[in-house]
Amino acid sequence: MNSGSTVWQRNFSFLFVSKMVKITADSFAFTSILWFLILDGKGAVGTGMLIAVTLLPQALIGPLISPFMKPKTLKFWMFSADITRASLMLIIPIFYFSGFSPLWFIISLMLIHSATGASYDPASISMIPQIVKNELIQKANATIESSAQIVKLVSLMVCGILIAVIGAAYTMLIIFPFYIASACLVLCIKFSSKEEGAQEQKPKGAYFKKLKRGFVLVRNHHILLPLAVYCILLNIGSAPWEALSAIYLSEDLGGGSVIHSFIRVATATGAFLMGFILTKVRVNRYGLLFVSAGIIEGIALFITGMNSVLLLLLLTAFVLGATISAINVPEHTIIQTSVADEDQPQVFAVIRMISHVMVPLGALISGYAAAAFGAGKVIAFGGLIEILAGMAILTLTKLSKTNRSDMIRDKEESLKI
Repeated sequence: MNSGSTVWQRNFSFLFVSKMVKITADSFAFTSILWFLILDGKGAVGTGMLIAVTLLPQALIGPLISPFMKPKTLKFWMFSADITRASLMLIIPIFYFSGFSPLWFIISLMLIHSATGASYDPASISMIPQIVKNELIQKANATIESSAQIVKLVSLMVCGILIAVIGAAYTMLIIFPFYIASACLVLCIKFSSKEEGAQEQKPKGAYFKKLKRGFVLVRNHHILLPLAVYCILLNIGSAPWEALSAIYLSEDLGGGSVIHSFIRVATATGAFLMGFILTKVRVNRYGLLFVSAGIIEGIALFITGMNSVLLLLLLTAFVLGATISAINVPEHTIIQTSVADEDQPQVFAVIRMISHVMVPLGALISGYAAAAFGAGKVIAFGGLIEILAGMAILTLTKLSKTNRSDMIRDKEESLKI
């Protein structure tokens, strides 16, 4: 196989399969725990706490862990995350079968489960530039992103069937070998850091200096700062859709769970197709793609929120799926291309933290706003935020004007920050 023309070399193949197996395990874990709490009588309090601890810990802990990550230790962090999650998915059913499953115990273990994501995701994304050539980074990101959406959808469907057939607790036992397989695949990846031998360029100093450096890079980098700001506004704008789409479907459009499943299929299909396109089309101005996708997402949300038409809702779900890939792929590629290898985990974790914490906040506000104004109008308002913010980023920053060569140059300049 020609290593210069394809991403499907040995290391990327192991990373790809590991991530798909890990995504399957994560989907199984959340779904099985969710139904475990419901069937065990933990009610809305239990499920609400589960959703909170699933998202926030990995977003908040990421910047605290990432300063410890170096290119040569990325495998260790990914392997440790998989082994830890495997252990948790074994502990919960064992204690349950022994008659011990209080809510505080389950939530505490799931908090640890979420926190380990703070190490796996920054490490796996930072590993891509180490194992593929620079000109193939976009293709590698797009391949993983498009496949991940389909894997998530299939995993949720299969997990739902297993829970109905054998129960949530027994389904958790199936998750253990998935995490172990993912960890073993990580160990099969062999590479030498591209910055090995250039130790003088690596940021020096104690832990707190490296922790601060991630925030300083984002604040002072002329590409990363508008990227981070728009990530925040995108998550605020999309939060109403995430929180209210099912309610909007049920109360305004008269749809049920079957239609909601079609919406998820449409979203996954859109994400897969856009990801597939990005594996074939070479993009030069990643920032322009990133911002344009956000504006298109906003337009789709605005139109859908203002028009209660079922067919339009399905079309919007497809468009939103496409924009997921069109936003995530350039975001990851920009970080991988414009930031030094040593700093990539910190930068990714910082941007993820400051943007992801807006999701639960936006969802909470959306719930109260929907009670007063209706779900459709709140979704439309979220889309308007994305449109106006995108137009501002396009006109007031250099993000959309920066091309590939500029980002490569910025990677060298970032070492001087």
